[in-house]
Amino acid sequence: MVTTSSPERTEEVGAAWGAVLAAGDLLLLSGALGAGKTVLVRGIARGLGVDHGVRSPTFAIHLTYPGRLLLHHLDLYRVTDARDLDELGLDDLLREDGPVGAFAGDGVVVVEWGERLGAASPPWAVRVRFEEPTPGTRELHVTGAVGVVRRLLGGGR
Repeated sequence: MVTTSSPERTEEVGAAWGAVLAAGDLLLLSGALGAGKTVLVRGIARGLGVDHGVRSPTFAIHLTYPGRLLLHHLDLYRVTDARDLDELGLDDLLREDGPVGAFAGDGVVVVEWGERLGAASPPWAVRVRFEEPTPGTRELHVTGAVGVVRRLLGGGR
């Protein structure tokens, strides 16, 4: 778990994580509106060397940013059921032998509202759950692929 007390600190954690992410890593973010998911992604982008601003892809669903690795940033807020996922064609992006799992050296994927993947959620994904135990404090609970979690928690403190 990582605790942050400001958006700036959340972005710093993201930047540290971006510096240690590797091709094929998949992060599924979950938490309430305003929890800091996009702020964390902004930091991850900075850590990956993305040189322009990251915005929430709520309406575009999927944006990509070039950096040290390509950042695939998805936002599933507007996705309401599995048929929506099928229509978006995310299965190729999220298959273990697809662009993320094999990834061809392509990049990393970060999914806001990752819990909306439901049964389509890859078992090898890293899950980051945002909680606000007290006003202004965020706890980032990180679970999933042990090697990736160790890299993140070692780089994110």
